[in-house]
Amino acid sequence: GAWQDPEIAPNFLKVTLDETDRMIRMINDLLSLSRMDSGNAQLQLEYINFNELVSFVLDRFDMMVTNENKKYVIRREFTKRELWVEVDTDKIIQVVDNIMNNAIKYSPDGGVITCRLLETHNHVIMSISDQGLGMPKKELAHIFERFYRVDKARSRAQGGTGLGLAISKEVIELHHGRIWVDSTEGKGSTFYISLPYEEYEEGDLWDEE
Repeated sequence: GAWQDPEIAPNFLKVTLDETDRMIRMINDLLSLSRMDSGNAQLQLEYINFNELVSFVLDRFDMMVTNENKKYVIRREFTKRELWVEVDTDKIIQVVDNIMNNAIKYSPDGGVITCRLLETHNHVIMSISDQGLGMPKKELAHIFERFYRVDKARSRAQGGTGLGLAISKEVIELHHGRIWVDSTEGKGSTFYISLPYEEYEEGDLWDEE
């Protein structure tokens, strides 16, 4: 009879809606993992300016900060060189979204999230650092496992499915890259993504046509 109580009904319906949304996210995540497990996940590869792609994602989080209960600042430390890589744009956006959402979720109010972008002679390296809770060393080996949560109660309360990092790992490995984390309990975490990179001289892409 809660739906008939004008004081209880709104909260009752909100919980129902939130749980429904969480289940939908979990089903979509499980479908994504199932496709990757079965080898049916197809990458739609294209050469893109990786600097611009990461900036596009961060710009959205900059705009969202005014709507968040928690305030945060995003700092960018990018190489000035244009980094052109061959990736599936939508899937890489999903990965950066996952890591940024985690950084915000576990950052203190007013915290700084730092995104760095640089290249080695054959890899693009992106890192995202937060000033949050950090993780015990014993947890780091499990953080990319499916449904694994360091803070189970908090993750569930904030709508996490426990699959975001597992999907991120699968996506990056499909790109022949690596993803890993460095963390100190009480001092924050840094997630790293490494993607294959071959420097192109101006005009190289056009010469291939």
